[in-house]
Amino acid sequence: MLPAYDDGMFLPPGDYLVTWPEVVARFSGNQKRQWFCERLKVFLDRAKRCGFLKVYLFGSFISANDDPGDVDLLWVYRQNLDIDTLSKECRELLVDYGGNKAREGWDLFCCSNDSVELFMDVWRVGRPPRGQRGVVVLDLSAL
Repeated sequence: MLPAYDDGMFLPPGDYLVTWPEVVARFSGNQKRQWFCERLKVFLDRAKRCGFLKVYLFGSFISANDDPGDVDLLWVYRQNLDIDTLSKECRELLVDYGGNKAREGWDLFCCSNDSVELFMDVWRVGRPPRGQRGVVVLDLSAL
């Protein structure tokens, strides 16, 4: 269960493992957010088909901001994944940052499950003066 925003805008520090219905209930409060959720679900289903493990959501989408700029997310794939064995669809989702940014306007990052903490440590820190903030985690096997 997601906690209340600790400063009226961001989740308190921590990683919050949630279900898809919890994401929709919390973050689809207006037309723009509903559209983001619809697009995000397409991406999540695609990532699950590709065998990715989790997705971390962070940034303005998981804030109380009524007008988030985009969805920032991190795909987590299994350690030692051979990218060359992935389908074109999965490779694009995983490694085509520029193409995904151009198509969706979102920041889609990726890393293996053995390096997720190093990557997320950077994103858990907000711009000054906010400091640490929470992130949302979805286990794709539970979708």
